[in-house]
Formats: sequence, C-alpha cells, structure tokens
Amino acid sequence: MLRDFSTDNNQVYHVFNRGTEKRRIFISKKDYERFFVNMVLFNTSGEVKRNLVRYDVSHPMLHNKNDNPLVDILSFCFMPNHYHLMLRQRLENGISKYLQRLQMGYAKYFNLFYERSGNLFQGSYKIVPITRANQFQYSPLYIHLNPLELLEPGWEDKGIKNLKRAIKFLETYPWSSLKTYMLGLDAPYLETKTISTLYPSPEEWRDAVGDWLKDVHHPMLHKILLK
Repeated sequence: MLRDFSTDNNQVYHVFNRGTEKRRIFISKKDYERFFVNMVLFNTSGEVKRNLVRYDVSHPMLHNKNDNPLVDILSFCFMPNHYHLMLRQRLENGISKYLQRLQMGYAKYFNLFYERSGNLFQGSYKIVPITRANQFQYSPLYIHLNPLELLEPGWEDKGIKNLKRAIKFLETYPWSSLKTYMLGLDAPYLETKTISTLYPSPEEWRDAVGDWLKDVHHPMLHKILLK
C-alpha cells in the first residue's frame, strides 16, 4: 500500500534504505548504473520507460531536463549495501509512487540478473522530513560523505589521515551527486538551486566538506539527521 504524502507537496525528505540483512545491493558497476538509470527515468508523472536495459548512464534521456517529475532530486549517494536520497515532493503522493517504482524496479532487475528471489531491501524505506534548519544544513553533507567509509573505515571515530586525499576521493566518487556540486557540473536530473543556497559555489562546497572532516566528532548528528 502506498504511503500517503498527499498533503506534503514541497516538503523535503531524507530517504534511505539498505539491503535486507545488510546484504550488498550493488555488486558490480552495472548495478550502480542500473539504479542510477532507474532513479532518473522513473521520476516522471508520465509514462514510465520500458526495457531499461537499452539505457546507460550516457544516454541523452538521462541528461535532459524532466518537465513532469514526481519529485525533485536534490542529492543522492549509492553505497554497496544502501542508498541515500534527498527529495522534494512535487505532486500528490509523488514520494510514494517514485520510491515504489525505484525499489521494485531495481529489485526485479537484481533478482533476475543474480538468479535470486525474495526481498532485496530491508522493508520499504526510511523517510525523515527535513523540517529544521540544522537538518537542512547538515543532511547534504551527511549524505555525500558516506563514501569515505570505503576509503577510511571508521573515519568518524579515528579522524581523517589525509584530508586532501579524502576530498579528492569524494569529488570523484561516481555514485554521488557531490561531484556535481563540488566541480560545478551540469546535471539536469538534479534540482541544485535548493542546496546551493547553503553553498553557492564549488569553493564553498569544498570548504564545507573540509570543515566537516576536520571536526569529525558529531555525537548528536545521527539523532538530528535520521529522526
């Protein structure tokens, strides 16, 4: 059954989910690419594209502005066993319709490709309304810094060994929208104006990321951002 977000148009949400039993949901590059394709092409109030195997990350359809989106995609990050999205609802029940398409479509692909059955994700999804200024300020950084766990496991407790290397890793991580903001890239599938009110230029993004990494002890952040 779809969740009812019909009264929440223009509300921003942090949405995330992980694989059931913390299993990997992305095993190969092809998996990341398929989830990205789904993320972009399923975001429409019109007809949903079929035969997505025909599309790859360079397909022109993925790099044209969507005139009829269900949601605005503000940021995203895909990790081996989970994903994060920052979304704004555009149409009635847009969040529910979009996430149902995204997860069901990807799970169908994954189970068929890897010859498995059963649930891929740990429940439907987790969704946190972003209603406070500190949530809005820190959620994009929290989402985008997830890949550092691949470079330096336990970095939040131990600190970053090489700040320059960490920033370079983040701005080139292929499965995150951070590179769009930090490198000033064009990405028509993203709505960048909202988050850019926080950090208007690539330089300010770089400074914000660097400041966060220098002060890695944020004991209250999970309570602020994930509740």
